[in-house]
Amino acid sequence: MSKLQQIQSITQKARELVEEFERELNENIQEFNATLAEFKSLRDTIALSHLEEMKEALSEIKNIPQIASTPIIECEDEERIVKEIEPLKPFEIKEPRSGTLGAKFWGVLTALIVFFGFGAVGAYFKKLNFDPNMIDLKFFEQAYGFYSDLFTGTSGAAPALGIAFSVLVAFIFGYLVYYLKMHAAASSNLERAKALFESAKEYVKQQQPLLAKVRNLKESLKKAIFATKASKLFADEMSAKVERIKFFEGDDFNNYVQNSKRDIEDLLILNDKLIAVVHTEIFAEDEDLAREVKQFFDEIKEIVEKIKGRVYGG
Repeated sequence: MSKLQQIQSITQKARELVEEFERELNENIQEFNATLAEFKSLRDTIALSHLEEMKEALSEIKNIPQIASTPIIECEDEERIVKEIEPLKPFEIKEPRSGTLGAKFWGVLTALIVFFGFGAVGAYFKKLNFDPNMIDLKFFEQAYGFYSDLFTGTSGAAPALGIAFSVLVAFIFGYLVYYLKMHAAASSNLERAKALFESAKEYVKQQQPLLAKVRNLKESLKKAIFATKASKLFADEMSAKVERIKFFEGDDFNNYVQNSKRDIEDLLILNDKLIAVVHTEIFAEDEDLAREVKQFFDEIKEIVEKIKGRVYGG
């Protein structure tokens, strides 16, 4: 494999490494932002209507039991509050320049210098006048004719042979310079490509914690959404049950049958938790939701599971 092929291969690997990582990260960021928006929308819906419905359902019931209110989780550090994450700006991968243009320039320049240098040498030995006003086509014919004379051993030979010789030598020197420049550029660019690949790996390594954080936050928020949705659904169901209980059993909690008391107690607990959901700050710690926030939603899930077990006989 030539150095140029190695450069192209290494650069392509660096590009693929970065693009694959950025695609995965940005997909997770997009999913996280959508999940966060869903959670906020759910919380707003609860705040706007469901809390009032539960409050109304529980109103007018006498001797209703009192439960300890769930503490509202707050965060004083604004930077830790979970917010929408901006997609990552692309890490630019530029393939090192081949150096072809520069090599061609120096090759052509060298060839011209050699060609006209041969002409100058020929003119010198021919003792021609270098006055710019005296330089014309005949001047060049005589200058390059010097080499024709050398090859033929005669004087006044046609300049074509000398010109051809000068062109050949100029081409050889020009190509040699072009080759050396290309070789040097290829070696330099190969090292640059290797350094670029290492930079790409380091970039991915540095961004891995962000990917882990986004994934963890997304999954924790999904669990929070599930727990909140489930508690809201059961709260809606319990609110309807309480209206039925008040209609058939009156407004004194002490006179209710055991199942009715349990439904009201469940609604009291769900109402308390949903009030806390609406007012609790969702904030991060290290690479996930804060421990107390996760525990809060785990508690809601446990309550939901207990109610679910009673409803479905689990």
